[in-house]
Amino acid sequence: MFHVQQYCTGYSLKLNWRHTADAAKQQWVVVSIHGMTSKAIAQVTGYSRRTVSRVLRLSQLTGSVVRTLLESDRSRLLTAQDVAYLISCVEHTPDIFLSELQSALREVRDIEVSPGHVRSTSPVFNGTDMAS
Repeated sequence: MFHVQQYCTGYSLKLNWRHTADAAKQQWVVVSIHGMTSKAIAQVTGYSRRTVSRVLRLSQLTGSVVRTLLESDRSRLLTAQDVAYLISCVEHTPDIFLSELQSALREVRDIEVSPGHVRSTSPVFNGTDMAS
């Protein structure tokens, strides 16, 4: 078992974490189907009852023992053409707001990014006085 010590603003936070193989989690589901309780599974495997219960619940809800992120239909990276478009917007309107650049990307290029992402995209925008 891995123990990680993290200190934040004077407070100590101890996190316990260990990787659980997907095959082991799947076995928990199988034995629970055959009547073994989450408490019994936890005792036999040495994992906490909470961990076992979460895996079994995830399996009931999703049919999988592994959490997966929902895929986004938008790209978070801007292409060279997107950056060129932003630069042309700034050249045309030097006092443009980051939120206006964000809206322009959404409307013209069909791209959804945060104003902070626009700012960090290029040295042209980074460090400028543009408001968000």
